[in-house]
Amino acid sequence: MKEFDLIRVVADLFADENVEVPATLHDASYVKFNDYYLVFTCDTVNEISDFPKYMLPEEMGHMALAVTLSDLAACGAKPLYFLSSISLKEADLDFFRRILIGIKKLAKKYGVRVIGGDIDFCEFVVIAGFAVGKSDRVVTRYDARIGDRVYVTGLLGKAQLCLEMLNRGYKRDELPYAENLYTPEPKIEEGMRIARFASAMTDISDSLAISLHQIAEQSKVKIVVEDLPLDHLTEYVSVEEALEMFLYGGGDFELLFTAENSDIGIEIGRVERGRGVFLKNGKRVEFRGFSHF
Repeated sequence: MKEFDLIRVVADLFADENVEVPATLHDASYVKFNDYYLVFTCDTVNEISDFPKYMLPEEMGHMALAVTLSDLAACGAKPLYFLSSISLKEADLDFFRRILIGIKKLAKKYGVRVIGGDIDFCEFVVIAGFAVGKSDRVVTRYDARIGDRVYVTGLLGKAQLCLEMLNRGYKRDELPYAENLYTPEPKIEEGMRIARFASAMTDISDSLAISLHQIAEQSKVKIVVEDLPLDHLTEYVSVEEALEMFLYGGGDFELLFTAENSDIGIEIGRVERGRGVFLKNGKRVEFRGFSHF
């Protein structure tokens, strides 16, 4: 997980900036503005590590916006504005327009205004997105409380299952959950509702295991994962493979949160006194998942 070594370098240099939630301490950064908070985030996707086989240009644009909106969702923020820097291999007008159509369609769905960006050349397609939202309350990864329950907003492992099926030679139209891989939906509405009562929250982009560890470490608690719903995966793989995908697969863009109780989401565990992340049988959940390095 070399990516997180790089993040620690950022934290060493910038985590003490005088804002409400600075860089590296959450999925996005909060800055107090009048009687609410502005929430800032950026993310980068590229065809080497983020665009699966058979992905359409419209879906590349969708993905670039979705990953940044997912960070805002993890803050309970209403998204406002989006900018993107798009690097192309050639000045292909139709390809470029289709990327922008994908961005525009998702932006319209969530009331996001696309207000600018940049265009550049690269040997492979890269889209770097920057989004701004607003929130009435700060919710981060470091306030989970002993006795809280742990929830996810949806079933995990679907994107990872499809990716592995592609790697085994399946075609796109043979994938059971293709939309989860190609056009993941940021949980904006859910995030705004959950932020009213959650003690801690984050999005699940790299893996459930990584997100659990981030909350447990920053909140200085122990998280015990209980029975996980795997039926949506065991139709296609073994129970062991399904558990691996649910815990360590990336690309789902669901939300993970802790609260005393919740009528939103699926309960998957509890917060206890101690440190680390464990299954109910005592086995430690590893810190691993998707990484760019």
